[in-house]
Amino acid sequence: MQVAILVLVAVVGSVTSHSIDMGSCPRITPQPDFDLQRFTGTWYVIEVFGRQSKCFTLTFNQVTDQTLTVTEAKEFYLIDKLNMDYAHTNTGTLTIEDPSMSAKMRVRWPDNIAGSATFTIMDTDYDNYALFAECQKLFLISRSNAAILSRNNTLDPAIIEQLKSKLDTTGLDSTDFASQRHDNCIKPGESDSDLSFIFNEVKKGIIGSAGDSAIDEAKKNIFGLIPDDKLNTITNEEQLADELSFERGGPMNGF
Repeated sequence: MQVAILVLVAVVGSVTSHSIDMGSCPRITPQPDFDLQRFTGTWYVIEVFGRQSKCFTLTFNQVTDQTLTVTEAKEFYLIDKLNMDYAHTNTGTLTIEDPSMSAKMRVRWPDNIAGSATFTIMDTDYDNYALFAECQKLFLISRSNAAILSRNNTLDPAIIEQLKSKLDTTGLDSTDFASQRHDNCIKPGESDSDLSFIFNEVKKGIIGSAGDSAIDEAKKNIFGLIPDDKLNTITNEEQLADELSFERGGPMNGF
């Protein structure tokens, strides 16, 4: 059971929540005169690419003049179906490469084996809302993500539409956004399990002697989310994610 949950969380985190396009990353203009200190603290994710999560927050902490940590905390709809209270956090590092454009950074997440990505704050008033876009170039394709943030768990719909329009000017598509729910969230310290270590554990091969055996174990423990006739066709994480339909209207779609 534990192996199944570990693999499913790894699949959710690594395969979804991005827009895949051919070519390079879009040109994104960072917010001018960005005030790093005012931006730090916790933000609620109001809209984000992908539909598999809820109770999503990002917390930014300044480490030096040119580095920050960013910690994402979220819950996954799929694991809710397993009747398990859990915590999942993931902490990345943001680096400002050009102090004259401090709203444009590079982010490195511990679970992203492909390396770092650009992370650009496009717009913020620091006290109410923010918009960022993230992009990683991978050979002939680029993988992008974006999110609308708020200091509270709601945001004025007029501001949301304004930020969506701004994102659309970059070539990214705001119709990829999905609203994030922030109701019935698990409070800190009240979870049954802490899954913060998941991606490192998977990469180290601690669960199972090989990736295939972990996938096989996960397939045995998904409690009817995939029809039996489909299970025998699944041999890797990508196929598992496709069958679970994380991004579009599948079991993870709680909206």
